[in-house]
Amino acid sequence: MSTSTSSRGCGSYVAANLFNPDHSQTASQTIPAVTVSRQTGSRGAAVCERLVTILEESNKGGENPWTLYDHDLVRQILRDHNLPEHLAQFMPDGSVSEYQSTINELLGRHPSLWSLYEDSVHTIRRLAHEGHCILVGRGGNFITKAFPQVLKVRIVGSKHRRIQEVMNRANVSTKQAETILRNEDNARASYVRKHYNSDIDEPTHYDLIVNTDHLNDEAAAGLIASALCEKCQQIR
Repeated sequence: MSTSTSSRGCGSYVAANLFNPDHSQTASQTIPAVTVSRQTGSRGAAVCERLVTILEESNKGGENPWTLYDHDLVRQILRDHNLPEHLAQFMPDGSVSEYQSTINELLGRHPSLWSLYEDSVHTIRRLAHEGHCILVGRGGNFITKAFPQVLKVRIVGSKHRRIQEVMNRANVSTKQAETILRNEDNARASYVRKHYNSDIDEPTHYDLIVNTDHLNDEAAAGLIASALCEKCQQIR
């Protein structure tokens, strides 16, 4: 698949399925869900783990438990579409070069990036409809733009604190941490720019932006839970 063909396909698909959704499906949906976009090193994973615990405690053992889809989101996408697990390597939470995709597609090693993207959109929409899930990354806030019951969150932090977090988490030097930070953030920004023609850092794409510089995981998760409760009350 050429770059131009992929771009045309992406544009038409988004127009048909994302920004002009089936409102009959979303209007009656009231079970809440959360999408999370996060900067590298902002402790997004830890905050989400605490958030799912808080929300499940308030769920009081309901039949539809709260579930966190972070790294597991890729595996769920592959299961939904009967794809082999080894394809996970071609679905990083960021951008894969079109050149790499085209070469592998020609060699028959995996489906096109466009096909994998379509599969991601379908799974994220399904999970958001079912509710009680926290969906991390992959432009979930754009995919669920028309879902009133979904809280769209962005977790951020200062560069200095994020570098320190990466150093501690990965046991690397300052220079290595800076490289990891730059590469991961750039890849995620590129993914959003490519598929949604948007700036990942634009505040209006989110309902809530949480700066973890001066909030521990508990406080940050509690803030998100409170915002979700308020959002749910507004749409009832």
